[in-house]
Amino acid sequence: MPEKLKHKAVDEHKRERGSGKGRSNGATRKDRKQHAVRVSRENPSLDESTVLDRAIEVIGDKGEAMRWLGTPVRALGYATPISLLHDLKGRKSVIATLARLEHGVM
Repeated sequence: MPEKLKHKAVDEHKRERGSGKGRSNGATRKDRKQHAVRVSRENPSLDESTVLDRAIEVIGDKGEAMRWLGTPVRALGYATPISLLHDLKGRKSVIATLARLEHGVM
């Protein structure tokens, strides 16, 4: 590739990346990194994706786990598990409920 064309292609790529083209949700790498830092400060091992993975593991199917997360659960005061994932206390409650389900306590 001639040097002039190579630089033009690199410049176009940089311009597209800077404009956010091709990103589905508009989140930048910096935004995602800052979110990860906030989650890791709360509790590095218990973020929303960990709870989702645990639900899939306990229930056995991703579709059924997603349905369960959106269904009011008596053990959670008839709140939907997904509505409790915004803070650490809620995530711990959902994890505890999943543990009880897994062991047949409820």
